[in-house]
Amino acid sequence: MSAIQRFQFSLDISSDVYMAYYTGAAKYIHTTTTSGKTIKFPASALRKHLTHNGIHGFFEIEIGKNNKLLNIRKINTKPDSDGIWL
Repeated sequence: MSAIQRFQFSLDISSDVYMAYYTGAAKYIHTTTTSGKTIKFPASALRKHLTHNGIHGFFEIEIGKNNKLLNIRKINTKPDSDGIWL
């Protein structure tokens, strides 16, 4: 049995809103996964995904032993024809 847990979630954060995280005024992202679980992780983990439009898309987070954040990767990079990320 693997100790790594993976959860998928979507984010739609404007660049203005993310500035509160970037400057440290807000430290954590709270979101709900596709399975309905609420997760919290450091906002700094998303810096590599920040664009001038903010952070938008569908992501997968990997959590290891003792709830250690291992990785967050973007799964898709473009919205569908209706503008929906997933």
